Amino acid sequence: MAKKGNLKSVKSRLERAKGGNSPSAAKQSMPTKPYHIENKREKAPIHISNLNEREIAIVERKIRIMGMQEELKRLSPLSGIYRVIKAMATERQLESLLEVITKETRSILTCERCSVFILDKQKGELWTQIAQGIDKDKQIRVSLSAASIVSQCARSARQINIQDAYSDKQFDPTFDRLSGYRTKSILCVPMLNINGDIIGVFQALNKSSGSFSKSDEEWLLALTTVAAGLIEQAQAYLEIEHFVDRTLETLAQTIDKRDPLTAGHSVRVTNYSLLLGKSLEIPETDTPVLRYSAMMHDYGKIGVPEAILWKNGRLTAEEFACVQQHARYTYDLLSNLPFKGKLASVPFVASCHHEKIDGSGYYRGLKGNDIPYLARIIAVADVFDALTSVRHYRNRMPIDKVADIMYSGKGNHFEPKYVSSFFKLPSSQVIRVMESERGLPIKAEAKVFERTSFKRLVELVMGAKAKRQEEGLSKTFEAIYNADLPPNYQPLD
Repeated sequence: MAKKGNLKSVKSRLERAKGGNSPSAAKQSMPTKPYHIENKREKAPIHISNLNEREIAIVERKIRIMGMQEELKRLSPLSGIYRVIKAMATERQLESLLEVITKETRSILTCERCSVFILDKQKGELWTQIAQGIDKDKQIRVSLSAASIVSQCARSARQINIQDAYSDKQFDPTFDRLSGYRTKSILCVPMLNINGDIIGVFQALNKSSGSFSKSDEEWLLALTTVAAGLIEQAQAYLEIEHFVDRTLETLAQTIDKRDPLTAGHSVRVTNYSLLLGKSLEIPETDTPVLRYSAMMHDYGKIGVPEAILWKNGRLTAEEFACVQQHARYTYDLLSNLPFKGKLASVPFVASCHHEKIDGSGYYRGLKGNDIPYLARIIAVADVFDALTSVRHYRNRMPIDKVADIMYSGKGNHFEPKYVSSFFKLPSSQVIRVMESERGLPIKAEAKVFERTSFKRLVELVMGAKAKRQEEGLSKTFEAIYNADLPPNYQPLD
């Protein structure tokens, strides 16, 4: 970025260059040694004039560039606010929106760190999940009644600008001592909704040029005015999404509650599906479709008689045909719900979880890629959970046999890649979902499986030689897998 002094010096060069076109200047610039060839002596003034014109053009271009750079610098905060406003149309998730806001605020104010604290009225806390310089997985929570500058700003609903933190009595250095960070300057601006109620606080730390100016205060105030509405909108969207989640989960559990031994099946299938979807790196926009479809995949069982659902032992052909109808019922029932936009595919995806790659599934008999890829993910999760869950007439299947069935289904029942990806999941993730079936607390021992894939764990159970860090894993897993199971049940084989 050019300074004003440099701009003046360039302008003076331009004036000197233009002066070179005067007769005296041209005369002075002529070579002192006489030319022996007449035509060269005649062309010399033209050559010098061309040089001066080129220099003038270069200098003028530099002046224009400097002027444009100064104008861009002046308008850069406006572009930051524009990007925040644009986020309203592209980001509905609160976390993503806060990330955009903090990034642009830091750029506008040229400071080290920015945070957006949201007020949780029920808990009387200010919290932020997006704080630059802090681990992304960690959340900062500050009591509204605390002595921190953020809390003071929220309570007073007034901006606070501190030029030297450690010389100001308002500043509490506790967080600095815990984090090792050195706070120098602070700018906090309250965020108010349309009714004038406090909903959060913007905090900027350590201005690069020393302390925050009045201009910084004005820009941050303008940014909070825009961001407050966006954050409230994102919070409302989050509440609606949570309501929909809870409503669909409750509907799904009404099916599970018909039989206490199948309770939790829909939630487990959902969690397995989401783990698998994440490992496959499915588009973020498809995640809600996967979640809702997995959660509601068995909703059609509400139309299957309990006498069939609860039957101990194998079903007759007629009974099995009745059970197969639940996929059709799922589609019919979910089609009555107002799924819109991307979610409009939920009824179809949910009803395809019993389709098979080779076309032998039900109820449509779809084959290969005609089956929605999200339904193929749910199919892996659904069968795995069925085999590893307790039923009326049998215990959990031994895990090595579960693996045999899953692997033998590759290419005929299941998408091969999806089975392989499922078994590559960390054992700890699979075990946590698996153990949630019985409402038991997660065993502390499950942590030892974080670095071991589920495939490797199965290999150890089947007798593979354990490495040093794997010793005892198979016994620990079997103790978890078989703990507190109903007596006198035979495992499914």
